[in-house]
Amino acid sequence: MIGYISGTIQAISGKYAIVDVNGVGYRVTMPAKSLNSIAKIGEQVKLFTHYQTNPRDGSVELYGFTTPEELNFFELLTTVSGIGPKSAQAILASADLQTLQIGIVRGDGDYLRKVTGLGEKTAHRLVLELKTKIMSADLGVKAGSDAGTDGETIDALVTLGYSQYQARDVLKQVSGAAKTSEEKIKEALKILGTKK
Repeated sequence: MIGYISGTIQAISGKYAIVDVNGVGYRVTMPAKSLNSIAKIGEQVKLFTHYQTNPRDGSVELYGFTTPEELNFFELLTTVSGIGPKSAQAILASADLQTLQIGIVRGDGDYLRKVTGLGEKTAHRLVLELKTKIMSADLGVKAGSDAGTDGETIDALVTLGYSQYQARDVLKQVSGAAKTSEEKIKEALKILGTKK
């Protein structure tokens, strides 16, 4: 119904932003990390949106995301039995998009539980219902060996004491020539070693 909105940020709270579009203030519910990354009050912003009507009470909610990829993944999450918009938004707020997608593609329900705080059954249901959809869709995740090696590299770096953030950040700096997990880990450790 409403694909995106573009306007001036009037207010930001813990769960939503008010975006003024030609004199109309839209309350857009967003994940906390997205709220933190958007422009400041008074600045222009473009948010990709999902319009949701609650069938029980007729209330409406406008969910906003900073990228179309986040919106697509949010909508994919809501196709899973037992996951509504609020749960999908909480999942997106728990980790970056690629980490979540890689966890699902790898079939690692335990990893998803740890990262998102989901229960065991829900995490495994996510994997079961979304793995093939993510692999067949163009959601920005590599379904082949890169997804597995990236996940293995992140896991190895976390095991070595680096934070998830540090591991993901350094992985972006690893050259494309590094194909295997071992090569990626070695190069990542070299990069991390030069930062000390």
